[in-house]
Order: sequence, then structure tokens, then C-alpha cells
Amino acid sequence: MSSYKKHILFSLIMIFPFFPDVYYLSLAVVGASLVDLDTSFRYRNLVIMALAGGILTLTLPLFKITPFTGVLLISIALFFFIAQHRGFVHSIPGTGLAAGCLALFVISFQNILGSLTPDLRVSFLLTSLILGIIVLNRGLLILYALLITIGIFLTPLTSFNFIYVATALFVGSLSHLILDLFTGNGVRLFNPLSKHRFGKITGLFIVTLWLCSVAILYLMPGGHSLLLNYYLQVPEINLKEIYLADFNPVNYLQSLKLV
Repeated sequence: MSSYKKHILFSLIMIFPFFPDVYYLSLAVVGASLVDLDTSFRYRNLVIMALAGGILTLTLPLFKITPFTGVLLISIALFFFIAQHRGFVHSIPGTGLAAGCLALFVISFQNILGSLTPDLRVSFLLTSLILGIIVLNRGLLILYALLITIGIFLTPLTSFNFIYVATALFVGSLSHLILDLFTGNGVRLFNPLSKHRFGKITGLFIVTLWLCSVAILYLMPGGHSLLLNYYLQVPEINLKEIYLADFNPVNYLQSLKLV
């Protein structure tokens, strides 16, 4: 099995006990692939990301919409373009920053789509597909598109907010780092705060923590033992009731007390 397929599979295993929703599973897959955008053979993805951001930046003002979404996408592409492979991006601070920025893009883009289509499943699907095109390996795209299309339309509509999106993306990215811990080179988990390389023992420790977390969710009383969003009580975005001109990503993050 190729390396990227292992990362995809492991990301699904890690996120499923907490978010068994197709939409968030797709975000975890994107998160697992996001980490390797700092490699030279993935520059094609970065070019697509930058072009998509440029198109959004130029066209959104024509509809009296802030170009924030496009500028953010361009910034993410530039961030990965200048990043050194297995450098800052391959660390917990790096994956946290990347996942947070991409989550903010998802929130903003979902808001734009929400003003264009009344069906939330359509906006979820379009967001997942666009993220797949700009992040995933080409060999995975067709299967990815097929599965999320079937899954999103055949499963109940999921809750949607920044915390859920960021968590799914971060857990997917973290799963990538965990697998890299079992390679010969190890990972500088806290780069740039520390240059120390962590290896298999740390990987086993993190996997053990994950298993304990899953066990605790199973053992907790109640019928929501596998749904992390049952324990995370945060404001949800109702895309049917929100007005595009009034949406401000910074204000939303402030409502979550994140900034």
C-alpha cells in the first residue's frame, strides 16, 4: 500500500469514533493529505489552490462580497510553497495553524455557497469536492468524489461549526504525523519550539491516548458515546438564516472566544 493511502486510511480510523459523519470524514482525509503539500511533487496542488484563490479574490468583489476567502486560500498556498519539507508543517504547531486556516476558509466558503443554494448537502458536497481537488493526490480523487457524494446525500444532515471543522482537519493532520513517527527519521513534533526528533515510542504513546479516549467515549453513559459534538457545546452556523454581507469570520471566532 502506497504511503498516501496509508495516511488516508489511518486518518479515517482516528476520526471515525469521534465524528462518524461523512462530511467530517472527508475533512479528515483532506487534513491527512494537507501535511505533505510542502513537498516539491505536490506543487501542482499549490498552483491549483493559488489559482482558485485568485479567481475568488477577483470575482467576489463583483458581487459585493469580501475577497477574504480568496486571499486566505492564496495565503495558505504561499505558506506551503515556502515551507521546508518535514519542517514546521510537520509539527503540532504547524498542523494546528494549517488546519485552523483551512477551517476558516471552509466556514467562509460554505457561507458563500449557502447564499447560492438552499440545500446544505449541496454546499457540503461542493466544499468537499473543491478541497479534494486542491489537496488530494490525483489517484484518489475519483473514489473520494464518489464516496462523499453517496455518503453526504444518504446520511442525516450533520451539524456545522468552526470547532467541528477545525477538529476534523487537525485530527486528520495529526494522524499523518503519528504515522511519520514510525519512520526512521522521526518527527520534530514541536518545531520551531524544539528541534528534538520524536520516534516510535512517542507514536505508541499517542496511539495509546487515542485508544483510551475512544474507550472513555464508549464507557460514558448515554446514547451519544461516539459523538464528540455531544460533548462540545459550541454555537452552530445556520447557513439558511445567515446573510452573506453580514458574515464576519473574525466576529464568529470571537463568539467562540478563540480570538
